[in-house]
Amino acid sequence: MDLTQFQWKNRLLFLFAEDASHPLFRNLQSQIMVQKAEVDDRDLIVFEVPARGPARMNNTPLDRKDADSIRTHFAIPGNTFSLILVGKDGGIKLQREDRVDLSAIFGLIDSMPMRQREMQQKSQ
Repeated sequence: MDLTQFQWKNRLLFLFAEDASHPLFRNLQSQIMVQKAEVDDRDLIVFEVPARGPARMNNTPLDRKDADSIRTHFAIPGNTFSLILVGKDGGIKLQREDRVDLSAIFGLIDSMPMRQREMQQKSQ
């Protein structure tokens, strides 16, 4: 999958785990569902990429070949939980292998200069 198609349009949040039952994976999934409007407001596309089971981009099923290419692109082993936030510029802004709350991710995004400009434009 060519991730450059999202550059300058979307921020990307990748969630990796062995499978969708991983507690940190499920925790973030539920936070994202509850805060869907905030996710959308930040132009955030969420990729759920478990090593086993169905992968998704937002709520759209993702082809296994695309899921595997994403996992290979970021060099994520199949048995680990990992979260990667990619900014609109295509750079990795956050990479963690432990618990992260969505509010912390939103705080990081909201502190970025591009997001600051977006918020100013929306308030005018």
